[in-house]
Amino acid sequence: MAADLAPEEFRRALLRMKREGCSILVSSDDDVGTDRASQRTLGAVPSYSRVLVTGDEDGLGDRLPRGVTTDSDSVSVVNFRDVFAESSDPQTRADGLRDTVCDAVETFDTGGIGPGELRVSVDSVTEVAGEVGGDRTLDVTDAITDSVSGVCGMAYYHVDADDEETRASHASSCDAEVEVRTDGGTVYQRWHLPERGSTGWVHL
Repeated sequence: MAADLAPEEFRRALLRMKREGCSILVSSDDDVGTDRASQRTLGAVPSYSRVLVTGDEDGLGDRLPRGVTTDSDSVSVVNFRDVFAESSDPQTRADGLRDTVCDAVETFDTGGIGPGELRVSVDSVTEVAGEVGGDRTLDVTDAITDSVSGVCGMAYYHVDADDEETRASHASSCDAEVEVRTDGGTVYQRWHLPERGSTGWVHL
């Protein structure tokens, strides 16, 4: 897909999404790209509030911005495998994950959060869909997006680049999609904004 989104229009669109709240789908072809994308999208300001939804807590240190740890008061970690372990029923699992993440978002909603200062990262939507099904996963992410948007926050949903079904279903409900790829150890990104166009590949 050719780059047809003017840099200034792209910059204005990003500022608007940050100001108003948004949901962004991030697809990556390997862990290196996912780590880099997480570090960037979670924001460099240590005081930002962050909710990390993951099935593997061991690698979280590589996905947090510099100066931020999982022990920080501004970080809440939700292990979806722990949530799913409470029930074998897919709908109950999905409801439990939705409620747990939305509750975590609410703990940071103290009225003092500015636009873009709450970041939620779900890694990965592909794994969640494998556990509870695609339709239930979409219901969960839609609910999370509503909760995050209520405080003008930013929700990032990570998906495997080769998971075309999950990418397609979630791209239509997100404000933007970011493709991330790694080439020779260098990580690149390309943005797609619905009805506006796409950027070229740039260094991430």
